[in-house]
Amino acid sequence: MVIGLMDALALAGWHAWHVRRSDRALLMGEKGWPDITALPRVVGRPLLVLEVKGPHGVTTPEQGRWLAQLHRAGVTAAVIRPPGYDRALGLIVAGTSDPDAWAWAFRP
Repeated sequence: MVIGLMDALALAGWHAWHVRRSDRALLMGEKGWPDITALPRVVGRPLLVLEVKGPHGVTTPEQGRWLAQLHRAGVTAAVIRPPGYDRALGLIVAGTSDPDAWAWAFRP
């Protein structure tokens, strides 16, 4: 799912970043940063961060804290699971990082 979302972000003109294997990456700072960080193609719109989960995946407490803190800071934060994948792709292609459009996926 992450690769498909990253492909959609690239095709739609977003600037996006993802660590493919965070368990093997040399990281500094607190654990739990979301899987994808993306800047919309339109300047002035909120940053979008996505935590991507499989059908039975759950967010860790650290991920939940990051998502909640980012949300409070005005960042659009979402958790994408398989049932919401197509909806997320549609929002990405539309170029929207509007928090109201992604509210369905905010469950830290």
